[in-house]
This record gives sequence, structure tokens and C-alpha cells, in this order.
Amino acid sequence: MKPHLVYIAFWYPPSRASGVYRSIATVNEFLAAGWDVTVVTTTSDFFQDEIGSIDTSLLAYVPDDVAVVRVPFTLGLVGQLDIRSMSRFSATFPTLWAAMRRKLTPLRSLWGVLDGSSTEAHQMTDNYVTWIDPVVKVGLRINSGRSVDHILATGNPYSSFEASRLLAGLLGVGFSVDYRDPWTIDVFTGRLDNADRKTTEAERCIIQEADACFHVNHAIADAYRQKFPDTAAKHHVVYNGYDTESIPPASGPSSGPLRFGILGTLNDRWPIEPLFKAWSDIRPSLPAGSELILGGHLGYFARSEDLLEAYLPDESTGFRYVGPIAKADVADFYSALDVVVVPVPGGPMVTSGKVFEAMASGKPFVCIQSEQGGARTLAKHSLLAIGTEPESRSIGAALLEAAKMAENLDEETSERARSESTKYERHRALSPMIRLVEDRLGSPMER
Repeated sequence: MKPHLVYIAFWYPPSRASGVYRSIATVNEFLAAGWDVTVVTTTSDFFQDEIGSIDTSLLAYVPDDVAVVRVPFTLGLVGQLDIRSMSRFSATFPTLWAAMRRKLTPLRSLWGVLDGSSTEAHQMTDNYVTWIDPVVKVGLRINSGRSVDHILATGNPYSSFEASRLLAGLLGVGFSVDYRDPWTIDVFTGRLDNADRKTTEAERCIIQEADACFHVNHAIADAYRQKFPDTAAKHHVVYNGYDTESIPPASGPSSGPLRFGILGTLNDRWPIEPLFKAWSDIRPSLPAGSELILGGHLGYFARSEDLLEAYLPDESTGFRYVGPIAKADVADFYSALDVVVVPVPGGPMVTSGKVFEAMASGKPFVCIQSEQGGARTLAKHSLLAIGTEPESRSIGAALLEAAKMAENLDEETSERARSESTKYERHRALSPMIRLVEDRLGSPMER
């Protein structure tokens, strides 16, 4: 019989959160390795109604043979008081009803702790703690129908980690956790004390009981080994990597107007202002009609779109925003470019998933990040990468250098750059995770 994995992934299609592609690929790789997979996630209503962050096209990437169990959750961000939903008594005597509710608050709070519906039910600080108990209960029901062999949880939210720990303890099975960003360490500054004590202790307990902890780069893994030295052997690096269907064919030399392109979800941490300043400065030096093209969402939440749109230059400057790019159209987007631009915030712990696509694209690309940044460190290994500090003059010089590189690019060099990046192909990148989980259980062929 195939081993059975319960995969706890809050951000799973139709979510369009930054880690969703890793979640999709993780499920697919476990399936390919001979596992049955049950995904525990939340409802489409939450993505649509509470945060306005949804991409229904991603549902096409969920395999038919994967069971997806959706556990409701709310942050309480939507919904107005509807008198039709009130009882006759509370609607008729609202003042008396409010007074009675205040009297009952201590009892209701105690019950909330007992049934897990209160934020005080778990000794950690996280906006999603009320999702923990419902997930554990769902996990027990899943196991009653088909025995669970291992639990893998991906953060954030890191409440998923605690849910996996509790469920694993009740079922007597192992669990692992997959970090994308560090939980109690500041991903931008590297500070190890980025959480209150009770949350740090909750994380310590999770790591100590986990079979393995996976991180997207060495800087994060090393920071956790430093913070929790007695668990050093449990921390492993599993890069994000890229999907082969997102990579265009090899390129030849560019001529005429040049197209510089950025793909990703714009956020206020990107070094976007110095990039736009650099573009304005160098544009007269480029062939007439050259463009800087941005493809992707403006922020992760619907409410951020208007604010971020204000940052964008006018199209008269040679800038063009083309909106979100569907996963199926990513390769075409890259294929139409001459130079790929990857703006990345932060330092050693920040490795943008887009840098892997840029490395595999076979096109010149400019990585904008501080010299010690995680993306810059990876980009140094690429034939066609140009790294630059997030400062307009340096960015401008890098864009001009990339333009010359594009005009002189030959298909052989493009193909060589692509070939040297195949080690970051998603299947290869995720294989250590599958192997480490299977090492604990024995491979599917041995079971």
C-alpha cells in the first residue's frame, strides 16, 4: 500500500500567495514518488472575501488524485451585522442582550480556550491560532478513513506547524515542517529575537519534536542552527527552484528596441523607486522604443492595489504594466523579453523564487539586491547575471551592461546558461525533502 501524507498548507490554490507554487510542486513530487496525498487547506471564501487574493486558474494545477480538505477560517475582516441573522430576543432588546453578553464574557472566554476557538488557546502569538484545533480534528477524521504515515506542514502561517505537531502526537506518526521565511527570526535583518518568548518556546518545541525542518536557503538554515543548536542536524536546505514549463527557449542576439521585464507580485519592499529612477536616466541611451515591462499583481491583497499603482511611472516614460501573468503564460512573458530584471529586498536570508527562473531563462538578467543578499549570491553562479546594489546609478549601469549583453548574445551561450541552471529545476530542488521523509519511513517500494 502507498504511504499516506497529510500536507497542511494554508496557502494552496486558489490562493495566489507567494509560496503557492512551492506547495503545488511539493504535492506533485510526493505523488510522483509513490505517495497518496491529502492536502489540508482553507476555503476559497477566505481568499476571495477576506483578503481578495485569489487566482482560480491555479486550481488546474491540483491533480485529480489529490484529496483536498478545506477547513474554514476567518480573520474577522468582513461581514456586517445583519439583523436577519439575530435572534428575536437580541433584535428586540439589543441593550439588554449586550449587557447579558458582557456578563457571560468570562465563561465564553473559558469555553473558547477549551474548544480552541480563542486566541488564548495556544501559547504562541499568531493571527491564525484558531485554525489549529479545527485542523487537528480534521486530521483525526482523515486518519480514521485512511491511516496517515507522515505529516508535512508549510508556513506561513506557522500555526500550521503547531497543528502538525499536535496531530502527529495524537496519531503517533512523524511530522516535518517546511519554512519559506523564518518564523521567529527577522528575514530582513537576521535578528534572532524577532518574537515574544512564548512564541519562541513554541517554535523550539515544534523543532525538537519534528523529524526535519526545511529551509529555502543556507542563511536561514544556519540562523536556525545558531538559535537552536541542539536541533542543528534537523535543518536542511531545499531551494525553491523553477518549473520547467515557465522557461522559454534559448535566445539569440537582440536587435531594435529592447524589452526589459520584471515578473512577480510588486510589494513595498522591492527596490522599485531606484529602479524607476535608473530607467528614466538611461532610457535616452537605449534604442528608440525600448520598454520596461512589469507583469504580475500589485501586492498580495486587493486593498494594496491602488496604493502600489501610485508608484508606477507613466507609460510616456517607456514603462508598461501588463497586469497579472497566468502561470501557463510565464514562459511566453519571458520569451518576449531581452533582459530580465529581478528586484529583491533584504539580505542573505532573502532568495526570490524569480531568480531561479531568471537563471534558467537563458537571457541576461539584472539582480537588484545588496551584495550579500541571498538572490545575489545565487546569481553569481550564472553566466548571464549582473548584480547591482539597490541604488539608481548602479542599477542604471547594470541595465546598460545587460543591454549590450543582449545585443551580443549567441544561442550557444544562452543554452549553456540554461543547462547550468537545471540543478535548480523544481523536481531536483525538492528531491532532498522527499528523500529525507522517506528515509524515516522507508521508501514506497519497501513498504
